Amino acid sequence: MDGCEELANFAHLAESNFQSASGAMLIPDFSRRALLTGLLSGACVQHAMPAQLASASSSLSASSSFARASDEFDLQFDAGEALGLKLTQLNIYLDPSKRIAGSSRVVVADVLPDGGAAKQGVQLDAIVVAVDGVNVERDTAPAVQAKIDAAQSRGRFSLTLKDPNRFQYSLIDPPPGGATDLFASTALTPSSDGKPAQIFAVRRQDVPSGGCRRRASAGDLVEITYEGRLAETGALFDGMDLAQRQGDATIQFVLGKQPAGQFPPSWDVGLAGMCIGETRTLDVPPVLGFGAKGVPKRGVPPDAALRYKVELVAINALAMD
Repeated sequence: MDGCEELANFAHLAESNFQSASGAMLIPDFSRRALLTGLLSGACVQHAMPAQLASASSSLSASSSFARASDEFDLQFDAGEALGLKLTQLNIYLDPSKRIAGSSRVVVADVLPDGGAAKQGVQLDAIVVAVDGVNVERDTAPAVQAKIDAAQSRGRFSLTLKDPNRFQYSLIDPPPGGATDLFASTALTPSSDGKPAQIFAVRRQDVPSGGCRRRASAGDLVEITYEGRLAETGALFDGMDLAQRQGDATIQFVLGKQPAGQFPPSWDVGLAGMCIGETRTLDVPPVLGFGAKGVPKRGVPPDAALRYKVELVAINALAMD
């Protein structure tokens, strides 16, 4: 089963009974589509990446970096250095009652205080992505540990981790340093069999420099204008031109509570935390777009990457922050 098939199957989850390594429940009351995106981005776990990890990652040369998105980071460790990491396997079940497995991730279960991982600020629940530039997202915890041991025996090596909060927080936190243009991305599906990960990216523009008092969240009635284009060609396939032909200057929907198929599933996650007047550009991979079928009647081919530009006009009928 490939990553796209796993993602489609996650949409049938009605409930979950599994926990992160720290004991934090991974699945809050999200819509199914926000739920499945949260599962693959790790957006529902409770530990953020400390600042020292970002600086450690940025010091690596481009050739040694595996990180594919803004919530992934590379760390380097010396040969023979005691990492002080304990790993565990987080299983995601399609049917928890029957223990039918859907996918799994290897996460950090414990960080010993005197080890190299603790010195570099590694936190609980960080997801292990790659060892020495080799993707391990589909491996078991013992297999990942064996690859770490083997890499460490060869000399200095790199470990790529994914912060389970960074993408989600980037969408809701006030912009740092008065910035009004921000970018965040996350890899939605594990790389395997030569297939690249599908990257979901969000650019925030016109963000109030101090943030806003009221941010869009699940359950809010949001009013937006938007356009949808094919990422490869820029061809328009959806947007307000279509809505205006039906007499609407804007559209409204309940964020995170959409009926299946009514609006793009990427909106539930990508528009969370928006301020009124803010504009976001969502670069949507096929797994969160129209997938292998596409929408031929709208000119969307199979496995097409999409780009939505969305402006938030009002929240719960209020057009002022």
